[in-house]
Amino acid sequence: MINITATPVHTLDSPIDHLNACHRRIEERLNTLERVAPRLLSDSTEALAAIESVFRFFDLSGVNHTADEEESFFPRLFPRITAEERQFLEGLKIEHTRAESIYEELKIHVANMANPPAALDQIRYTELAAALCDLYRQHIQNEDARFPALASRALSATDLDGISREMKQRREL
Repeated sequence: MINITATPVHTLDSPIDHLNACHRRIEERLNTLERVAPRLLSDSTEALAAIESVFRFFDLSGVNHTADEEESFFPRLFPRITAEERQFLEGLKIEHTRAESIYEELKIHVANMANPPAALDQIRYTELAAALCDLYRQHIQNEDARFPALASRALSATDLDGISREMKQRREL
């Protein structure tokens, strides 16, 4: 069985910690996308079920994560940071757009694969999954290296409380 492990859930009351914890959950799903590629031909039912589970995660938690950054964090940060830091955040937004594009292409490919998948389906899946994983891992690495310190320095406790409320509203909590 293909297992998707879970990491501890960080509370939305600590938005920066929550973003970091979400990165770990994203990394787990990326690992799953890669791990199932060789099994598409030998155990397609289980592989496709694991892929669909990853898609459900990205379609809900991934969308919320991007919205947390782009709708809650970034607008509060932009007026308080340097031009170089604003450029860094703009780069993160561009990477979000690229990742979303590759992800959509991957979803379409999986939806249109033969059942059971053919060798060419597996090859294209592997290419798209690798492209998404490579981009997202680099994005996470860059973000983890700079974003927590930037947000901690530039945002007040009031800002973080507001972000926390918005994150909870996005999740209907």
